[in-house]
Amino acid sequence: MAYQVRLSQFEGPLDLLLHLIRRDKIDIYDIPISHITHEYLYYIEIMQELELELAGEFFVMAATLMRIKAQMLLPRRSDADEEEEDPRDELVRNLLEYKKYKEAAQHMAEMENDRRRVFTRPTAVSVSDDEEEPALEVTVFDLLGAFKKVFDELKKQVSYRISRDPVTIEQKIDIIRSSLESRGEVLFTELFEGDFSKMDIIVTFLAVLEMVRLGDLLARQMTKGQDIWLYRPADKPLMEAEEGVHERNEQP
Repeated sequence: MAYQVRLSQFEGPLDLLLHLIRRDKIDIYDIPISHITHEYLYYIEIMQELELELAGEFFVMAATLMRIKAQMLLPRRSDADEEEEDPRDELVRNLLEYKKYKEAAQHMAEMENDRRRVFTRPTAVSVSDDEEEPALEVTVFDLLGAFKKVFDELKKQVSYRISRDPVTIEQKIDIIRSSLESRGEVLFTELFEGDFSKMDIIVTFLAVLEMVRLGDLLARQMTKGQDIWLYRPADKPLMEAEEGVHERNEQP
């Protein structure tokens, strides 16, 4: 594919590990290294299948996890005078430090959002404000997981439809915008309904990632593991979002 999305613009390898730890309710001080390595490599496989442009640090972390896994399989020395360091200790320290940094940054962002809400403005989302449903934070890895479910269903089909006119990411973005303009929000899985080819599904997902990167699309999830709602930010009019993409496309 000629078009690639750089994942490092969204998240890094430590974000992926923290996502897996949170998703599987793992004790960060006692990480099951075999399980976490398997899941990490599984996500790397998804990203490569999407032809996402991965930073080298993702592969460095993969090598680190495999090294730790190998060290965990080695027999411990019984005659050691000092207690041997757990091979996972450095990884745990890095995760805790990064988690602390992320939480501090998130707290500052929430304070900034609170200040912006002093003067309220109408929302573009169709959900009533009276509902006050507790939305869960959705990361790019949640979107990847949702995409994998859609993609796995496609693989169960005997054959794929041949698309005579390949659709570009920009065209998919326009289609998603049209849905948001008429409905306010749309379910992630609804974007993949109908007779789609493998390339159609990949391009649709890359369009979602690009809109998230540009700030044209927000995501929320009412229950962990359930479908994801996609909606347009209330403070970013549709026309402004469209101009942002046109300017990006005109750059050399």
